[in-house]
Amino acid sequence: MECPKCRSVECVRNGLMEGFQRYKCKKCGCNYTRSYAYYQKKDKKRRFALSMYLEGLGFHSIARLLGVSHVSVINWVKKYGSQLIGIRNPRPCRIMELDEMHSYIGTTLLQR
Repeated sequence: MECPKCRSVECVRNGLMEGFQRYKCKKCGCNYTRSYAYYQKKDKKRRFALSMYLEGLGFHSIARLLGVSHVSVINWVKKYGSQLIGIRNPRPCRIMELDEMHSYIGTTLLQR
């Protein structure tokens, strides 16, 4: 069993947490469990939040749908959004889809 933080194998048992055996690393002092399902679920939630943001949802609506704080969603977008540059399509955009709100707001401003 190795520590997820420092990858050391010097770990001791450190009680139970919600029925799972808890371990403590002797080198860095990190407490962890063998079950990584929580972290996988959390990472999946972050990726889903980022995809919803890219689809045009706002921070508050994403937070409501996922049951997290809107500040968490903002932090996830800041952190993982910088990694999107590497997967951006290098070819220029030839077809663009515009939202009807753009034309509505544009016409109301021109009428004033």
